[in-house]
Amino acid sequence: MSKFFMKNFFSIIIKPVGLALLCLISVAPIQAETSADEITQLKQRVAQLEKQVEDMAKFLEPLKGQQASITSRRKALQGKIERRIAADREKYSQDEILEAEKLYRVISQKPGTPEAADSFKTLREKFPENNRTGCASLYMAQRTQGEDRIKKLEECIEKYGDCMYGDGVQVGAYARHLLAREYMIHNETKKAEQFFSEIKTNYSDALDHSGNLLSEIQGAK
Repeated sequence: MSKFFMKNFFSIIIKPVGLALLCLISVAPIQAETSADEITQLKQRVAQLEKQVEDMAKFLEPLKGQQASITSRRKALQGKIERRIAADREKYSQDEILEAEKLYRVISQKPGTPEAADSFKTLREKFPENNRTGCASLYMAQRTQGEDRIKKLEECIEKYGDCMYGDGVQVGAYARHLLAREYMIHNETKKAEQFFSEIKTNYSDALDHSGNLLSEIQGAK
């Protein structure tokens, strides 16, 4: 459910109901000057708006449940994220971790630029075992096509499988998901099914960046 939608829910639906009710209240002192038809029409409009609010509440209920499920899934993966970050602290100083983070930000915020390419090269050379190096490698792999994409995704699985994004996405699991979809595109069904099966068996709690379970996404049988 978008923050914009929830932010404007009051002004779109609730506010008009309130205004209409205020109108009804204000009508009381001047009923002598207001026709019965006008009052009836106003009451009907209030009833319509109340019905809209009721319908909207029914619509929002499952969305609230879905958002709660996503939040719960990500919270359950927080332990994995913290352990992976702790592993970096054992290998790198705080300054090195901050430098790796800055390099990653350039890669994610300036995709396709020479600056991003240089930052990725530096990140791999200086911090080959850093969590952000794994995240950046998967990010860069997704920007390639064909055989190069497959090779880079395989490298992500082999070298950076345990790396984690802050939203709970695990590099190894998501790389498998992307590889499976890539093989589906090229009609290599058996290879695709192999990765889908691995996800379901070994990464049942793995998510995509929207918080969906990879094992439940269409095609992940």
